[in-house]
Amino acid sequence: MQVTFKRLYHPTLARMSFLGKFLKPMMKAASPKDYQVKQLIKPVGLTEAPKRNVKFSQGNTLKDMFDSQKTNHRVEELSAEFSKSGLYEVQVFQKTKGKLFLAPISYWKDTKALYFPHLVGTSVDGTKDQNIEDLLRGKTSIVRLFSTAAGDKLSGSYFQETTSDKKTTDYLTDADTRLGLNSHNVQIIEVNLIENAVKSALVKMLARWTNRIPTWRQPFYFECSRAQWPFHIREELFCNNVFSGYVFLVDQHLKVRWAACGEATPSEKEALWKFAKIL
Repeated sequence: MQVTFKRLYHPTLARMSFLGKFLKPMMKAASPKDYQVKQLIKPVGLTEAPKRNVKFSQGNTLKDMFDSQKTNHRVEELSAEFSKSGLYEVQVFQKTKGKLFLAPISYWKDTKALYFPHLVGTSVDGTKDQNIEDLLRGKTSIVRLFSTAAGDKLSGSYFQETTSDKKTTDYLTDADTRLGLNSHNVQIIEVNLIENAVKSALVKMLARWTNRIPTWRQPFYFECSRAQWPFHIREELFCNNVFSGYVFLVDQHLKVRWAACGEATPSEKEALWKFAKIL
C-alpha cells in the first residue's frame, strides 16, 4: 500500500516542482513593493493609425507556433501579463491610489506622438456599434477611460476647470459649459471599458433607471468591450490597471498628445485644458 501511494504521489510532486520553477520568477515579478510612480516622458499609443475592422492579435496562430522567435516572444508576453494581473493590480492601486504615472509637463509634438488604437463601442443612447476613431477624427478630443467605479471617479476629477474669473466649471454636470467647448473644436468622449456582456446590460439598465448619465452626455458616452485591447495594447497606452481611470488628449489626426491617470492634481487639470484649447 505504501509503494502504491508513492507511485501515485510522486508524479504529482514532480509536476508541482516543475510548475513552481515556472511560476516562481513570475510571482516574484508580481510583487508591487518596488513599483515606482514615474513621469511620462515618451509618447504613448501605437505607431499605426487606427483602421476599421482591425482585430488585435491575442496570441499566436497555428503557423506561428512553429516559429521559435514568435513563440518565445509570446511566452514573454504571457509572463508579463501574468505578473501584472489580479492581486498585483489591486496592490499597485492601493499603493498608488490610482496614480500609476505622472502626466507629462508638456504635450507631445505631432511628429513624435503615437496613435490612439482602434476601438468599437455603443453609445448609451444607441444600439449600433461605432468606431470611436470616426468620432475623434477632425476634433481635439479628451477621452475619459475607465472600467470601475473607482476609475470613473478618478478620471472624472479632470473635468473641473477654474476660469480666469476664478469660477469653477464642471464639464460633466454643466451642459452649457460643455457646449461651449465647441468654440474651441474640443469634445469630451467617455469610454467605459466593459469586461463582459452582463456588466454592459447592467450599466445600460442603471443609466436609464437612475438617469446617472444626463441625456446630453449619452451620445458621447460609450460602452466598449475591454477584450478589444489585449494586454500588450493596453501596455502601450499605460492603461492596464483596471481599477484606475485615465484621460487621453487626442488631436484631430488621432494622435495621443498628452495622458494622465488617477486623481487629477491642480497642475494636471490646468495643463489639460490649456493644451486642449491650443492644439
